[in-house]
Amino acid sequence: MPKRGLIALILTLAGLRLIVAYSPPGGDIGSVDPSAAPTDSPAASSTPTPTKTPKPSKAPTGTLKDGTYDGDAIKFKFGTAQVEIVVSGGVITEVKALKLPTAGGYTKRVTTFFQTDIPARIVADQGWKISNVGGATYTSRAYSQSLQSAINQAS
Repeated sequence: MPKRGLIALILTLAGLRLIVAYSPPGGDIGSVDPSAAPTDSPAASSTPTPTKTPKPSKAPTGTLKDGTYDGDAIKFKFGTAQVEIVVSGGVITEVKALKLPTAGGYTKRVTTFFQTDIPARIVADQGWKISNVGGATYTSRAYSQSLQSAINQAS
């Protein structure tokens, strides 16, 4: 093999390795503290730790019908998103993701974020007040559509 061909092959493989190993900057999605990123060690629990649910930030109007409502299952590029809401006293009191992508790596971090942080924001705001979550655009759109269908059922 000519010398230039070998050099080109080595540089191509090195570039490909860099592309495959790329991880978006900023560590764990939605986390300011890089030490808060989830670990992949066997000792780490695979179940996300739920965050404490804050009280609604403004006086809710209580216009929703009490009950448990499952949103539509929305298929998107990385999997399916489906949300369940619990309405009590006319307000959303609990939000749970019934379906989210289960792949590893960055998708796992996005799924963990949508299982732990987003439900508390929805309860506090009584709806989806986020345009999109950076780095999780497809998941944001599917999640918000499923959430909206659940809210429509409760209306």
